[in-house]
Amino acid sequence: MRIDLLCDDAEATPILRDYVTRRMSLAMGRFRNHIQWARVKVADVSGPQGGSDKRCVVQLRLRKLPDVVFAITQLDVRAAIDEAAERVARVLAQRVRRTQGAERNRVAPMQVLPA
Repeated sequence: MRIDLLCDDAEATPILRDYVTRRMSLAMGRFRNHIQWARVKVADVSGPQGGSDKRCVVQLRLRKLPDVVFAITQLDVRAAIDEAAERVARVLAQRVRRTQGAERNRVAPMQVLPA
């Protein structure tokens, strides 16, 4: 699984890259087998009062499941990344649980026994 980091209007320092990779890797840990790749985009956006907010957009390409895309906006880039990592873990757990539950609830075809 690869994690791509894209930065708009924000410098992609090695420290930021390491932080994103570490937080997202921990959040995706036990679900790695379900993920093909992850893309994390960090950007400066104008807040409603003219301030500079940070947005973290996460896109996950999953195996045999619909893609996951969402955005988090916070005042600080690390806060946005932290909240995004928490949501990644929660969404992956829900998707995998639903898939496994659907597989368990499938009815096996009946076998015809000779008389």
